[in-house]
Amino acid sequence: MEGSMLIKNKNGQAWSLDLIIAGVIFLIGIVILFYYAINYSSQSKNQLDELLYEGNLASELILSEEESGILSNGIVNQTKLDFFANLNDTSKRNLIGIKDNFYFVMDNLEINGEPANYVGIINSSETENLIQTTRLTIYKNKPIKFELFAWS
Repeated sequence: MEGSMLIKNKNGQAWSLDLIIAGVIFLIGIVILFYYAINYSSQSKNQLDELLYEGNLASELILSEEESGILSNGIVNQTKLDFFANLNDTSKRNLIGIKDNFYFVMDNLEINGEPANYVGIINSSETENLIQTTRLTIYKNKPIKFELFAWS
C-alpha cells in the first residue's frame, strides 16, 4: 500500500512541475512580445519623424530661390524647373541634401514644353513609410498646390 501511494505522489509532482515550467515559458514569451511591441512602435515613430523632417526640408528647398530651388521672385521659374527635372535621381537628392526618395506634382506641370505628371522618383511599389507635404506656390501666374511625396 505504501509503495503504490508513493508512486501516485511522484506522478502528481511530475505533472505539477510540467505545469510550472509551461507557465514560466508562457510568461517569458509574453514579456518578449511586450518588449518587442514597445520597441517596434518607437522605431516606427523615429522613422516617420525623420521622413517628415526630410519631406519638409525637401519641399522648402525646392520651393526656394537658392541654387537648389525652382523659384525666382516667388514664382516658379520654368527654366529652373526644367533644369531640376532633367537631373538624374541621385543628383536631385544630393542637390537638396536628403537621402530618401521623393517626387512632386503640380497642376498643369510642364517639363521642357511637354506635359508631365511628376518630377522626381515615382513610387512604383507599395510602401509603409510615405509622407506628403503640401505647399502653395505660383506657377504660370496662378496659385497652385505643390505636393511632395517622400518615402524610404
